[in-house]
Amino acid sequence: MILAVAAPALALAPLAASGEPKPAAKRAAPAASAERYDPDNVRAISEYMETLAKGNARFVAKEHTAAIDTYKRAIQLSPKNPLGHLLLAEAYLATGNLGEADAAIQQAYEADTKNATLRSHVLFLRADVFEREKKWDQAKLAWQAYTEHSAKLGADAGAYPQSGAERLKAIQKVMDLEKAYVVVRERIAAEKADAGKKK
Repeated sequence: MILAVAAPALALAPLAASGEPKPAAKRAAPAASAERYDPDNVRAISEYMETLAKGNARFVAKEHTAAIDTYKRAIQLSPKNPLGHLLLAEAYLATGNLGEADAAIQQAYEADTKNATLRSHVLFLRADVFEREKKWDQAKLAWQAYTEHSAKLGADAGAYPQSGAERLKAIQKVMDLEKAYVVVRERIAAEKADAGKKK
C-alpha cells in the first residue's frame, strides 16, 4: 500500500477552475514566498503539502533517504497532521527500517484526523507494520480495528474490510503453527539431551 504516488496528484491539483493561464495583463505580481502558500491548503498549496509532494517525487524516484529527509521537514511544518507521519512510515518500510516505520506510524495513529479515508490508511499500515515485526497479538488487534473501521467506509472510500479479515486468518495460522513448533522444539531438545547422556 503505497500512498506516495497518489498524494502528489492531490497536493498539486489545479487550483483554478480552468487550466488556462491568466492573460499577462491580469497576472498578479509575484508574491513573497510566505504569501504564495495557504496554510489551509484552500486558495493555494500549503508549504506542508508542497514539501510532502517533493518527498513523494523522491520516493517514486526510489531516492528513499532523500524522501525521508523531506517528509521530516514537512512534519516540522505540521507535526499534528497524520499524512506526513504516514508517508514517512512508508518510506522507512521501503528501506527495511521497521523500528523507525513503527515509530512514524504510531505518530500518525495518535494524531487526530477527521478524514476517515486517511484514518483507514493509517490503521492498515499500522497493522501491516506490527505483522512485519511479528508482534502477533498487536497485529491482530490492529487488523481488527482496520476491519471495523473499513466496514463503515466501504471500497468507495479506499477501505477493504476483507483484507483485514484475511490477515486475521493468516496471523492465527502462524500463531497456531508457532504453538505446535514449541512442542516439536522441546521434543528435539529432549532427544538431544538424552543422546548426550548416552555418550
